[in-house]
Amino acid sequence: MNIMSNLLQIIDLNFAHQSEPLFSNLNLLINQNDKIGLIGHNGSGKSTLFSLINGQQSLDSGEIRKPKNLKIATVEQFVPEPLKPLSLIDALLIAYPDDQKPRELWRAQRLLANLGFSNQQCQQQVNLLSGGQQNLLLIAKAQLAEPDLLLLDEPGNHMDILAMSQLEQYLANDCGCAFLIISHDKHLLNNACDSTLFLRDKRCQKFEQPFDQANKLLLEQDQQDQQRLKDEQKEINRLQSSAKRLAIIGRENDNAKLAKKAKSMQKKVSRLEQEKTKLTEQSPLKLQLQNSSAEAVVNAKQLLTINGLSLYKGYQQSAANLLLMIGHLIIKPGDRIALLGINGVGKTTTLQAIKAAYQNAQDENYSNSNISFNPRTRLGFYDQELELLDSELSRIDWLRSQTQANEVLIKQALIHSGVAYSAFNRPVDQLSGGEKSRMMFLSLALNQANFMILDEPTNHIDLAGKSQLVKQLTQSQATLLITSHDRDFIDQIANRFLLINDGKLQELNNSEIFYETLINREKQVSPSARKPAHKPNKLIANELNQEQLLERIELLESKINLEIKQSKKRQKALLLKQWQEEHTLLWSKL
Repeated sequence: MNIMSNLLQIIDLNFAHQSEPLFSNLNLLINQNDKIGLIGHNGSGKSTLFSLINGQQSLDSGEIRKPKNLKIATVEQFVPEPLKPLSLIDALLIAYPDDQKPRELWRAQRLLANLGFSNQQCQQQVNLLSGGQQNLLLIAKAQLAEPDLLLLDEPGNHMDILAMSQLEQYLANDCGCAFLIISHDKHLLNNACDSTLFLRDKRCQKFEQPFDQANKLLLEQDQQDQQRLKDEQKEINRLQSSAKRLAIIGRENDNAKLAKKAKSMQKKVSRLEQEKTKLTEQSPLKLQLQNSSAEAVVNAKQLLTINGLSLYKGYQQSAANLLLMIGHLIIKPGDRIALLGINGVGKTTTLQAIKAAYQNAQDENYSNSNISFNPRTRLGFYDQELELLDSELSRIDWLRSQTQANEVLIKQALIHSGVAYSAFNRPVDQLSGGEKSRMMFLSLALNQANFMILDEPTNHIDLAGKSQLVKQLTQSQATLLITSHDRDFIDQIANRFLLINDGKLQELNNSEIFYETLINREKQVSPSARKPAHKPNKLIANELNQEQLLERIELLESKINLEIKQSKKRQKALLLKQWQEEHTLLWSKL
């Protein structure tokens, strides 16, 4: 292995999970500065591959070669509880002894700025940050260790569009090390990654292109395999037919020569059967949402009407706590509405208010002048937290509890979605996120929902499942109200766009208006909020005494000299530049 340009090499890796083979002779090479998107259907082993790379699990056989000094950092899924009451900057520096914190402050602030945090946000408590901002903190925490390889497992979950944009910009321009990212967001994969790794058939295949280009090449490869298999099968059928005919003629005419030739041809058929092209294994799971019941379609001018609805933060209804005011809104049958806005503006609160109003409307004695439904409305609600599936019930019992469908329909739905009969009794709280998502959609289909509220429905679904979801949603006649941070998904689904901004709901002609406004807002942030100044600010200058400055300069010189000695391919160019800039600044301070 040439460690001057290769970071990590996996050779003939084999691994089984609960006696089921997950990887078979898997090979992978990760190079210096690779920016790789890892793609695979739910259950293909993406997270398991991470755990094998970082040593959390042991491989059954094979080898993972890496230099002894290779630093691998894995981005955590959730913020540890001890960090939540701390300020953002203190949470980032908590791993360092008190006497080292002043020396690391400059680097920590620069890192947070590169991830889009302002100086004011650096002093904000972690538990007051949005879920997306907390995910960015975890990335900063991993990066502070100056890793050679960064592993990110679906960091975009629970991020709003703004946080996703900051993540994308950071990975594309400021990361400074190789990374391997699991994501189902095409926009992120295309704009942040320059390589794509497909995990399928218990192996992986790497393309030196972003997702769209790589996926096109993979589809072309699959089509060629299908044509090759078709030609091979045609030849096998021809030989089988000829062998059978020769065997019959040889037997009828007592011709040993023809009988021998027939056996020879049959042996060739057996060999060709063993050697013929194998097509890739697709995920057995299928996303089922289609509902063709005529009763589920509402033929009316209005499905939902909202008039003068005020939504508040918490329970106290005061002007200070007013979150959102909806003056007038009509949702018609067939509308597919994307509800846009950054985290915290009231998207989920709006969806929950509509859900609560529908549940109350089932009581004939209840009336609500603010929210009214067509009497034929059948509401289905997809909760992004999938809380309904925090249950010990089996798959089949959970569907029995959530739907009024008969036993035959429930079993047919499970089988059509790719669930084996032997897995009907698996508890739903033991399912993966992708499997839980499919169970939620099964319940919506069985309940014949004609108005579906979907709160971040793509968080746990792989790209194949997302493609199935897009197809079924666009072909269905159901009315949709959707929130999602996935731009590609929104643009394929929605035919109406509603934006929550400054406590008001406004309709847009298209989603690009929202994205452009968001980008312009980022650009308008003061330079000091986006990037640290070109010289240490007063806080850093005051906290670093002369001895600490000299100690930090000495450490930087050591790092710079070691990095310069590396080959160009091995060097972390961006990190080297940052060290050199900091070295110059600290000397100027002296």
